[in-house]
Amino acid sequence: MRCLDILWKRKGMIDPTEQEIEAIQAASEPAGEYLESIGKTDLATMTEEEWLTLLEVVVTAFSDKMAALAEEPPF
Repeated sequence: MRCLDILWKRKGMIDPTEQEIEAIQAASEPAGEYLESIGKTDLATMTEEEWLTLLEVVVTAFSDKMAALAEEPPF
């Protein structure tokens, strides 16, 4: 929470790097597949378990892509 307070006081979030944008995009497909598998697109209708699973899918896909990008040489 302290970090969020600092960012809020700075009046905004830090712009994502190119790698973070790529990782966000990589998380999009698994998130969509999960939503399709439960037959829901309205987040307000999701159960707590469904919501937490969606977050897990997104965070895992994002983290996996960031790890893969970190292993790639920059040249």
